[in-house]
Amino acid sequence: MRIKLATPFLPAVLIAVLAACGGAAPGATTGPGGATQRPGATQGGGNGGNVDCDAVRSAAQKLVGIQLLAQLTTPQAIETIKSVGNLDLDALLGALDELHALDTVSTPLGNAKESIETYEKATRAAKELFAMAPVTQAAIDAFNSEHVGTVGEFLAKQAAISGAIGEAGC
Repeated sequence: MRIKLATPFLPAVLIAVLAACGGAAPGATTGPGGATQRPGATQGGGNGGNVDCDAVRSAAQKLVGIQLLAQLTTPQAIETIKSVGNLDLDALLGALDELHALDTVSTPLGNAKESIETYEKATRAAKELFAMAPVTQAAIDAFNSEHVGTVGEFLAKQAAISGAIGEAGC
């Protein structure tokens, strides 16, 4: 049932991501490789409170795992994800840590810091689920109740991160 619920929300989240990352803002310039860059954003090592756009973009590319966290609904789903090996929870935590560079970036799409922290907590809890042998439905239900909630609300938190990436000029 949760997989069916996620389907209508995924396109909305992707649209929000693309909208937040697209278009030039007043004062924007064209950076290396033709990328639009707003004032205050940097390529490479950010300094003086600026956001390192290269690091943020690299981290953002690793957020696909968030989609999978929302799909951890049965022991079979967890075993499938583990056996396919396409969810690296440590890499996801590392990417989320990199995105804390956006903590002070203001966006009308929500609070990026709160969204990042929500995803970090869910990822740590998922690591505990993955370590269980065997994982129980009760543990999965507790994970979803405490860390995911509704799939739509959980995935919608990505909009705040995407908005912050856009506002930072990345």
